[in-house]
Amino acid sequence: MAAARGGAPVASAAGHRRRAFAALLLAASTAASAGCAYGGGYGGGGLAYGDPAGRPDSHTPFPVGLLLDTSGTNGTGGVDARDGFELYVSQHAGRLGGRPAQVTVANEGPTPAATATTMQGLVAAGAQTVVGPIDYAGYESVAPLADAAHVPLIGVVARPDLTDISYIWNVAFLSTEPGAAIAPFIYNHVKSPVFAIGGNYPGDWEQVRGFVDSYTALGGKLANTGGQPTFTPAATFTPANDTTDFTPYLQAIKDSGAKAVYCAFTGAEAVRFVQQYARSQVKDLPLYAVGLVTDGPLLKQEGPAATNITSVLNYSPDVDTAANRAFVSAWAAGHDGQEPSVYALDGYDAAALLDQAVAQAGPNAGAAAVNAAIAALGRIDSPRGAWQLASTTHAPIQKWYLRRVQVDGTALANVEIEELATLPD
Repeated sequence: MAAARGGAPVASAAGHRRRAFAALLLAASTAASAGCAYGGGYGGGGLAYGDPAGRPDSHTPFPVGLLLDTSGTNGTGGVDARDGFELYVSQHAGRLGGRPAQVTVANEGPTPAATATTMQGLVAAGAQTVVGPIDYAGYESVAPLADAAHVPLIGVVARPDLTDISYIWNVAFLSTEPGAAIAPFIYNHVKSPVFAIGGNYPGDWEQVRGFVDSYTALGGKLANTGGQPTFTPAATFTPANDTTDFTPYLQAIKDSGAKAVYCAFTGAEAVRFVQQYARSQVKDLPLYAVGLVTDGPLLKQEGPAATNITSVLNYSPDVDTAANRAFVSAWAAGHDGQEPSVYALDGYDAAALLDQAVAQAGPNAGAAAVNAAIAALGRIDSPRGAWQLASTTHAPIQKWYLRRVQVDGTALANVEIEELATLPD
């Protein structure tokens, strides 16, 4: 058994699973280099996965807009979500629910106002469903527009609390859920003060809050001064909008007497925190995180500094099911042998959800009928495992995975350690 940074040991079964997974990626990468990628266009030679038998086809197109950042700050996540959506469509002969998929990809823009303007353009052009956006603040700007237009909005990232969700759905999770899912594990393995820290950004606030509320409800204590989580940048340390030097925060962690750290950061700030943590005086303290901190492209940027970080997410690329193996193989074949990120999975599942809803709504149904069909859907079979939408939140009831960054051969990966408890509706 391999020891981890302050967490539970890793069972040898996980190592066997990773070696099998690495072999799968190698095979997929070899196929890609031989020109056997999944196609990249609708109707491409894809892997036929999960298409219900006997579904009647329709000649009526189904227009859907992908409202995603594909070139800005959140571009890597947006591109993965787009590619995941298009992968599913290409595997289903270019159709959603038996209807030709008419997909428009629109860049959400750098500000919430720009995102709202792009959303209005998609709706005006006839989109019957919109998938996205990536930015948390942008999500808040477009949700009221979706409700007002009676056009379903399917989110692919952590969703904020919203008042009216009649036309708002999400295939990712609520922002507070990752922290709530991992809090019992940390409480059972640490049982001593934990320092909670995150970026000074609405999504990170919520992800830290989910952990703090659940951890303290169990009886856990925060090591932070005043018993309140720390967000960066803090006025007492730096006036910048994006923290580049975490030295004061790392010193505060050391001075607090914390026995572990829980963090939630986004993008470049996550990379800097991980790399500086690994060089700091607290590098031997167990570091726990929202899975987005080490997911996909960020892990490649963080490099060995991320080793042994334990995280929580609704997906792990080495989930050992036939559905996930098929998804990973198809993704790797079209992406130079790379693992799919959670954004890729969420884009894929957004298409899967629409596939079922459009089929149930009927061959000529519009947005309102599709929205009603989404509400009536039951279980969605997914590479992450089966899930279904909660009637109260319109977000998934799903498994949560405890993951740990480890080297397998020559590659760093988020290795699944165990399944965590499913959160209640």
